[in-house]
Amino acid sequence: MHNTRMRKTVLAALIAEMLVSAGAFAQTTNAPDGTDPANRVVVSGIRASLTSSLTTKRMQDGVVDAVSAEDAGKFPDTNIAESLQRVTGVQIQRNNGEGRYISVRGLGPEFNNVLVNGRTMTSDTGGRDFSFDLLSSDLISKALVYKTSQPFLPEGGIGSTVDIQTARPLSGKTGHSSVVNVSAARDSNSKKTTPNASGMYTYANEARDFGVAGSISYTDRASKQNKAVTDAWNLRDVSVINGDLNSKNLTMADVTTKKLLMPQSFGFQQEDESRKRLVGNLTVQYNPSSTWKLTADALYSRLDQRNAVIAISDWNNPVQLGVKADSNNQVTSFLRPGSTFYANNPAIVGEGKALTDANSNDMIVKGGDRLSETKAFGLNSKWALAPEWKLEGDVSSSRTTTKTPDMWVVAGMVPKNGDTLSFGSIPSLTFGDGIADPSAVFAHAVSNNDVRFHDKLHEGRLNLSWSHDIGNFKGLDSGLAYSQREVGRTSWSSDSWNAYSGYHVSLPSSLFTVTPMDQFLGSGVKMPSAYLRFDPNEYMSYLNQPSTIAKSNDPALYSDKTKFPNGPMAIDYTKPSIWAVKEKVSSLFVDSKWEGEGWSANAGLRYVHVNSSSTGISRVLLSAVKSPNDTTYILNWGPSSLTTVENSYNSLLPSANLKIDLRSDMLLRFGASKTETRPTLNQMGVDNWYGGRFGDVQTGGGNPYLKPMQSKNFDLSWEWYLSKTNYVSTAVFQKNVSDFLEKKLVDIKIPQYTETVHDTRVRNGQKGKIKGVELAGQYAFDTAVPWLQGFGVAANYTYVDATASREGGAPECGYPGLSPQSYNGSVFYENGKFQARVSYNWRNHFSVDCGGGSTLPRNRAAYGQTDASLRYNLTPSIALYADGINLSNSRMREYANNEGQFLTLEDVGRRVNVGLRVAF
Repeated sequence: MHNTRMRKTVLAALIAEMLVSAGAFAQTTNAPDGTDPANRVVVSGIRASLTSSLTTKRMQDGVVDAVSAEDAGKFPDTNIAESLQRVTGVQIQRNNGEGRYISVRGLGPEFNNVLVNGRTMTSDTGGRDFSFDLLSSDLISKALVYKTSQPFLPEGGIGSTVDIQTARPLSGKTGHSSVVNVSAARDSNSKKTTPNASGMYTYANEARDFGVAGSISYTDRASKQNKAVTDAWNLRDVSVINGDLNSKNLTMADVTTKKLLMPQSFGFQQEDESRKRLVGNLTVQYNPSSTWKLTADALYSRLDQRNAVIAISDWNNPVQLGVKADSNNQVTSFLRPGSTFYANNPAIVGEGKALTDANSNDMIVKGGDRLSETKAFGLNSKWALAPEWKLEGDVSSSRTTTKTPDMWVVAGMVPKNGDTLSFGSIPSLTFGDGIADPSAVFAHAVSNNDVRFHDKLHEGRLNLSWSHDIGNFKGLDSGLAYSQREVGRTSWSSDSWNAYSGYHVSLPSSLFTVTPMDQFLGSGVKMPSAYLRFDPNEYMSYLNQPSTIAKSNDPALYSDKTKFPNGPMAIDYTKPSIWAVKEKVSSLFVDSKWEGEGWSANAGLRYVHVNSSSTGISRVLLSAVKSPNDTTYILNWGPSSLTTVENSYNSLLPSANLKIDLRSDMLLRFGASKTETRPTLNQMGVDNWYGGRFGDVQTGGGNPYLKPMQSKNFDLSWEWYLSKTNYVSTAVFQKNVSDFLEKKLVDIKIPQYTETVHDTRVRNGQKGKIKGVELAGQYAFDTAVPWLQGFGVAANYTYVDATASREGGAPECGYPGLSPQSYNGSVFYENGKFQARVSYNWRNHFSVDCGGGSTLPRNRAAYGQTDASLRYNLTPSIALYADGINLSNSRMREYANNEGQFLTLEDVGRRVNVGLRVAF
């Protein structure tokens, strides 16, 4: 039995060595004597990447997929997430057209554990979901996706565990080598071209006991995002005025009240973004002896994302004219009466004055900037204590800080003439007045906050491995691990939300600039040709003047220097709102190894103890008073108070994997495990926020009492390896989940409000089953079909069926992030000089959240995208390349319960990157 295992180990090492050699020298090696170079099988480029990934997959104990770089600085895509979406069962979520998060087998980003060189990385989101746009793909050598659990893997990944590996100098060639990439990227919406550059240096001495690898990458992107947006649909009482915009002398007898599904708003948004990213990585390897290996890593990432976001929104009060609805009481069209209508019909009043009842057209500046900085360090030591004993120690530290201004600054107009709205898969809006008149703008609500996150993590592990032959028993792996993590949020506010709400203070036209609007919805939908932009800081400076404060909703309050020393618009840095969650995790595992003729297995157990402490300092809300000029509340705050909540729990997580060689090129895998995903630390804060309007009061915040979501998993996989590059496989899986973590809206009563409050926060809720099937294959037509030589195809398909059971009659919706179907297909061609690949990735609709912030869920429609890449080798060391992203110009769309309940249409355009790669 020992010889069988040795043969497999030697075979794996031989294949790996052949791949390294092929990837490095295939372009320069002469053809064997008597071989026509034109008919030689190409083992560099795309094939080298596919073959390396396939070898990794085949040698694993469990179900694992991988994406590999064919050579240094040549990862298959410009973004790591874009490459991972080509792995079976992996789907991505994009941020302004760039992959940021992944979902695996229907489970969203927070349910997938992402490691870098086997270590947890801190996040810039305040959660555990990893932002892939913080790293450059030029620095990555391989990414492994573990779909079945194993005891040595850190707990946390119910969906998967992804391990991103950077280059190791002693794993490649000896001597000095360098790679430089320079490129220019152009976004079709912004019509701007920006530079990108990266460089990598590697050195390994002849004795292969010392090596250094360093890399740096700079990315600059200027993009533009266009959106059509409805904030939410709510089931509410709507006062329906029976008439039209020309009606006169109507009375309250012409008004009826109906319970209808009503869109809260509709409008357009344009976002100009600049994104500058700097990433550096340094690895030093030193082997003091043949039995002792040391590796030290350092990684730095800085993302500076600046967003100029302006939204033009029709706010829909619950008093509308000529409302039409379908058989499900869902509004399909209505007229928004303006001030002229109310002047002609003075007997009609709503909850307040006619001016309040007249709907507003708002210009809203939103905060969207994101400054993230990550620093990570690690040291790994491996000792071969004896032929059968190996010891590995690893310590690491990671810290991420993030600054994000949280701004919601509104200026608006009260139209004289009414607007016409209709709703379907894409709504239509006709403004009765123009929205580009700078002299017609009034002040409204202002929210101005400075928000900062920090995430710091220290972790260490010690693993001991014992290899021994006792019949089918081949040894044990065991380990201890400890981590300490803290996520915190500090925010400061201006406390001025309702200082000017109500559109009763006129603004100087000098604050506003007439700006053309992109007609991104096409000729079939009416859009304004221009709108008004404004600088939020100039706007707030104007409102901060004593002469303007005298016109505010409460001049005595907002001119009080003891409460607003720098005016109501200024952020008060003396009154922070702070929460922090500390988490200490101790774990140990043991894993037994087994092997027989034609089979191998492992079975083990992981034990986890978690202790968390949630602490917050925030002001107490004393009361909420209705604003005199608007439908919002003025909030009265008391002094700050300290709150601390402790929580702890233990978990036992068993797992087992069995691999059977059906024949030399075909195998069968079985897996069973119990896994868990802990709540993200930002979900466990003790903070609370308050907002909304009359009839729709909203609250939310953290939940320190959350329990981990757990899942019992079963996997079966069949794999047929036709060659080093070609294979087909199928897998079926089932996850029995409990205590699912999701945003949930619950109606509550709190003493500060006289009406029911809609409270939205993450709660443990549903249980159910997620089951599915995966089909995958890739085939390179090398010599089998002569006229197709150089061509190849790769494709995969995933089907997931999920059932959920929710308490309290929550609305019907799926698991957040779960698409019932997804597939990816690629066609590629390469020879010694030229490479080309076209890929199409598609995923079905999925739930974004189940009623978060609304009485209805948010769903994202099916989405498909086409990408392509070209590469031409001028010489063995110089290549030209071009990458095209979203060549199909696909657009993301979201809706509530059905596609007629429109929420969002997002247009990010196409992106092309053209560059030069030089290796020396």
